[in-house]
Amino acid sequence: MKSIEQLFSFKGKVIIITGAAGAIGGAAGHLFASLGANVVISDLNGEGAKKVAAEITAESGVEALGIQTNATVEAELDTLVQTTLEKFGKISGLINNVGWGAATPIWESDTDKMVKSYLLNTVGAYNLTKRCMPYLEKEPNASVVFSGSLVGVTPSPEFIEYSTAKAGLMNLVRSMAVVSGPKVRFNTVLIGSVDNGDSTLAAGYDPEMLRRLSEAFVMKRRGFPMEIAYGMMFLMSNAAEWITGIDLRIDGGGTYKSKMPKKD
Repeated sequence: MKSIEQLFSFKGKVIIITGAAGAIGGAAGHLFASLGANVVISDLNGEGAKKVAAEITAESGVEALGIQTNATVEAELDTLVQTTLEKFGKISGLINNVGWGAATPIWESDTDKMVKSYLLNTVGAYNLTKRCMPYLEKEPNASVVFSGSLVGVTPSPEFIEYSTAKAGLMNLVRSMAVVSGPKVRFNTVLIGSVDNGDSTLAAGYDPEMLRRLSEAFVMKRRGFPMEIAYGMMFLMSNAAEWITGIDLRIDGGGTYKSKMPKKD
């Protein structure tokens, strides 16, 4: 039986994290580095990516790399993979965390908006994973984790572009899992409402909406970015060697509404 240290050590691992200048990706970068991994912080915000990487290196003593990457541009994904290999020599794991979607009512979208959301939230993850696969297959317990969303598994007409793209992502992950075992594992983290700061407000919420949303959760609050990172870490760890093709819900217990109508 492996010790706790062996189960959750990432020493010698090289992990690419996309969308990592933001709250969840940044938290994951700090967490994996604290457990010994070299992390590659990829984000459209290049200065933000480099800043997070520098903070991680200073905090953990483990070298991190920050790279500007547009996840929808294949040439930039090529650069991300090649730069990682040139710096660290291998790719042990990948977190496809990049993704975003604004509130859009179901009949107010159009072809351009739907396609752009699919490219960002689904196709970009496919293209990067495809490029990493030849290197992941060489690594022990290689793992890929995807940031999914509860809007992708529940009717979400208020976020029709984002929810549709995330629903497609889940099927993509399951398909990858069944053709890649036992060499590489693929899992999705289904994320509930997380305190992402300005990103949440930019998606169309206001403070009062967020207060009501917090009260609706079983745990009576929204999640913290590091709590999502903990789930990602578990799925990529040696403790999860027999886990692939699952959707791990991290959602504060979800929301509950009584099935019994209230009395007048």
